[in-house]
Amino acid sequence: PENAMNFAPSYDEPIPDRWQRFFDLREDLLLGYGYNTARAYWSDLQDWFEWATARDRDVLNLTAKDRTQYIALLRRRGYSESTIRRRGVVLGMLERIGTRQGVDLE
Repeated sequence: PENAMNFAPSYDEPIPDRWQRFFDLREDLLLGYGYNTARAYWSDLQDWFEWATARDRDVLNLTAKDRTQYIALLRRRGYSESTIRRRGVVLGMLERIGTRQGVDLE
């Protein structure tokens, strides 16, 4: 779905391997969903990715504390509880697919 979405970011520099692994996992996760669901989940995961990289953290090795901080930020930004819950579910889905593929996601 990522390559079919007109808002996917482009990168001028080579993409670090950990970032590429995240992008690949995200793509694997979204393949089974319709366009609108995939777009929403893609956006949720992209926000998580940008939050992590802005703090110089490895997006594939974030802790429960990191996740709590991210959720707190969403609440401070005024996101609805249903949006926050959906983002938490999507992060859990990413963790499960990563675990099945042998990527250690916390």
